[in-house]
Amino acid sequence: MKRNLEAEVSQLVLTGGPKKVTDLALEVGVSGVTIRKVLSSLEGKGVLRRFHGEARAFDSDEIPFRMGDRFQQKTAIAKAAAALVEAGDTILLEAGSTVSILAELLKDMHNLTVITPNLYVARLFRRTKVSVIVLGGLYQEASESFVGSIAKNALAELAFSKAFLGVTGFTRLTGFTLNDALRAEVTQTILARGAKNFILADSSKFGVTHLAPICPGPGLIQTVITDGGLPDEDGAFLEASGITVLKV
Repeated sequence: MKRNLEAEVSQLVLTGGPKKVTDLALEVGVSGVTIRKVLSSLEGKGVLRRFHGEARAFDSDEIPFRMGDRFQQKTAIAKAAAALVEAGDTILLEAGSTVSILAELLKDMHNLTVITPNLYVARLFRRTKVSVIVLGGLYQEASESFVGSIAKNALAELAFSKAFLGVTGFTRLTGFTLNDALRAEVTQTILARGAKNFILADSSKFGVTHLAPICPGPGLIQTVITDGGLPDEDGAFLEASGITVLKV
């Protein structure tokens, strides 16, 4: 299997803190020249930055930075989600790092229409055969999402069969939550449209709660796709609520 050096290097820095370039070369087992090429690519993607001979996490809420955190788990989740998308589908991709990785995996599909409130997700489909509909609204610069009444009203005019959504937290008391109330309002509107709703959430999101719940009850969510680190208690709770839990 071909090594994913970008994933290895980003994981070392994001979990272990700043690393000297020479130390990274030793830990990963490649040359300094190779490490520098990998770091240049990761820096261009906004995942890491180089500072005085060290590689450091790029401190930002922007999607490219968050994609580097738990990259392997998020990629596995996105691959499982991509397997659920078929030619001829009209789907909604909401926002978040795992949803963005899913968008990357769908770029080569034909006869696919994507609706999204997120400009970063929309840009991933440039120069592809995928048809993209972008919701308007109040623009949030860090997340690149459109929110507010314009986005919610636009959703009322559109039909889609499947929706893939990101979250920032889940507890058994609060359910799934987001750290932004305006984004949560758009997500609530998406969930209420009657499509098959899929939550993409790596296991680090469980046991964490944030400002804004996205739905009053579990009935609007069909499937949660996560990784093997999902706490057993949370998995049992979701399944008892009628939600299918797919662990990758």
